[in-house]
Amino acid sequence: PIQFQTACVRRSYPWSLLGGYFNINYSIYNNLSKHVIYRITKVFVRISRLITIASVMPPSEFTYPTKKLILNLVKAADQPISASMLINMASIFDIESNAVRVALNRMVSNNFLNIAERGVYELGEAARAFAVQQREWRNLEFTTRPWDGQWIAIYVAHLGRRDRKQLRRRERAATMLGFAALNQGLLIRPNNLRLSIEELTQQLRQLGLEQDATVFKVCDFNEGSAPVPEQLWPLRELETGYRRRIERMQSWRADLSRKTQEEAARESFLIGDEVLRSITYDPRLPKEMLNTELRQQMISEMSVFDEIGKQIWLELMKSFLNAQH
Repeated sequence: PIQFQTACVRRSYPWSLLGGYFNINYSIYNNLSKHVIYRITKVFVRISRLITIASVMPPSEFTYPTKKLILNLVKAADQPISASMLINMASIFDIESNAVRVALNRMVSNNFLNIAERGVYELGEAARAFAVQQREWRNLEFTTRPWDGQWIAIYVAHLGRRDRKQLRRRERAATMLGFAALNQGLLIRPNNLRLSIEELTQQLRQLGLEQDATVFKVCDFNEGSAPVPEQLWPLRELETGYRRRIERMQSWRADLSRKTQEEAARESFLIGDEVLRSITYDPRLPKEMLNTELRQQMISEMSVFDEIGKQIWLELMKSFLNAQH
């Protein structure tokens, strides 16, 4: 980031910055107007400054993204929740009330939230499928079965990649169900889920996969083309992540008595959010590929952690309500 920002400052002419730093041929810019080049350069300079600031900012000064916070709070509430309560909850993350109100309006416009009644919000259609999938985290191990050595594949090469928004939806759907790219346009995962092809296809479509994608079972490969798990999934990193999250939850519980109510609420939320996200996006690989006992231990530890966190937040919400009366 610092090298990038230095390049931005040192080179005042945009074709040198963009062409030199990103290794783009200068001739590309011959047909662009000076105004377009100037606007492109401003975008890159602004990004570089944000990255540079983040690289030197102490972790304690980072602000949790307002939109993500609101979505997670509404999901956790599992019922309509008032703007005033969301503002109180956001305050312990140092997020101002005006930022919450602005985010609420935008999220309603984008269908991430619905207005249940005046000043009260619930999950909208754009966030509901993801929330339903995430709520099943406790049952992760029950969604798998012993691997039979076969594979499930998704063919998407004919769908194109120009619609970036739809491409992100497709990639998120595939990732949430553990698929990895074997070749361009061909995604694959072990056939160890307790789902038929029809059930799996339905889940993928609910999460954003196009109707025209082809989902099928693969029984065998020709010589030299079989999937290599180590090349498709970060197996060692997954196991390291299981261990790290287990240790973090255990360490937090051991120090709980020394924390204030707001500290405990904030930290339980942040740690729980990280663990839940990792479970939601876990590829659910079989024991032939990685240590599934570590994954099971992480989920068991999260179950205990979640109950403690819920109690902390329930007490905090009661204190907010009492303060309003």
